[in-house]
Amino acid sequence: MTYGPMLADLLGLLSSGMPEGGLDGFRAAYPQARTRLVAQREEFDGSLQHALLIKDGDGATISLSWCADRALPWPLRGVHRAGEHLLLRVNGIETPVARAIACLDFIWDESALSDRLVADSLVREELAEAREPLGDTALQEAMDAFRRARGLLTGAATRAWMDRNRISHQELEELVALEAAVAALRSRVAAGRVEDWFAEHGAELDGDRLARAVFVTEPAVPDADGFLHAVERAFADGSARPGEVFATLHRGDLDGETAERIFGAVPGTIAGPFPVEGGHLLVKVLAVEPAVLDEAVRDLVERRIFGEWIEGRRNTAKIEWFWGVAERTAAGAGAPRERA
Repeated sequence: MTYGPMLADLLGLLSSGMPEGGLDGFRAAYPQARTRLVAQREEFDGSLQHALLIKDGDGATISLSWCADRALPWPLRGVHRAGEHLLLRVNGIETPVARAIACLDFIWDESALSDRLVADSLVREELAEAREPLGDTALQEAMDAFRRARGLLTGAATRAWMDRNRISHQELEELVALEAAVAALRSRVAAGRVEDWFAEHGAELDGDRLARAVFVTEPAVPDADGFLHAVERAFADGSARPGEVFATLHRGDLDGETAERIFGAVPGTIAGPFPVEGGHLLVKVLAVEPAVLDEAVRDLVERRIFGEWIEGRRNTAKIEWFWGVAERTAAGAGAPRERA
């Protein structure tokens, strides 16, 4: 590859001040080079610095960045303030990052958080190489959706939320833009696959609307018409555990035998009891709803496909955890998984 013209174009891209805008054109001009734009907000002065990583067909990587006159000098880039090890201070009591990680030690037994952290890294890796630009109109629509989803229906409510979360307007726009980019990536990954996935797995999304209760000891099955009254009495005398009574369960979220018994029950009848953590589950089936590929289910299918895509990338990713001990990482149930 001849680097001269390409490097000149890259310098022009970085010195323009808006490298995101010209990245697609550069990629079209040099399709043989894999290009990643890396952005970093400097803690020293809040400025946003960019660098370009270019990997050619031979596997070599070029790192190129640009420092304009009067910009943050090179020696100060990446400088960390002494207080950056702190995550939180409440009434003068400081919580350093290491302490917070120790408090989150439960993820060795519940891997949902660690899985989210890994998934976030994999998504950001993909977006760094193939992120579609977000125009002003699209950004405003994404911002409106972001606010509606969080009940921030007035300017005052939005400002209060930003103050509570210590987020500036610029950081809010970056957060919304990232959320919109992830949604666009999810749609791209699922494009052309939703119908086939639904044809093969759609039964997993069948819904069962029901009333339910978990009893401390195995209960006698009440008459269907008296189910709710029996649940009230059991909760009043302490033999039923507190929890949500009305719910919608999907077939794919249940084990095979339980799903067959619940989804095979006639609406208006009782199924169970089933042994569950903390007791015995008893349900009254109210309605069974076979999955239909409407907008809500389509969104759910896209998320399932996206989850499978992330899992596939995770299986080949190099994952390095910089906390915990190796023995516990390897042995702990539900611990963050390490891949070679």
